[in-house]
Amino acid sequence: MPTIEELEHRVARLETLFEEVTKERLDFIAQGQAEILAKTEKNTAEIGAVKERLNSLAQRLDQLYEKTERDKTEILTKTERDKREIIYWMAGLLVGFATLLITAIWALLSFAIKP
Repeated sequence: MPTIEELEHRVARLETLFEEVTKERLDFIAQGQAEILAKTEKNTAEIGAVKERLNSLAQRLDQLYEKTERDKTEILTKTERDKREIIYWMAGLLVGFATLLITAIWALLSFAIKP
């Protein structure tokens, strides 16, 4: 049977071993926690950068949409004006050709009707 001194020595060794193992585990946990914290901070920074980029892209998209709407309105206005102008030109050409046709028919009839 072990003596009290041997038991005390064993207990002291076990306490030292327990403290060392506990310290190693705590250091390992602290290191893991530090790595996780560093990754979290890095990810947070990256998310912030992505968020800023998305906001910038959203603003640019809004600007492009507004410009597109302005251009669309301008094109529609010009198209309507061009349609009216083409209609006026066609009407003018029809009147002009009708006048020429009437004049030609008048001239032909006036020569044909002469006694």
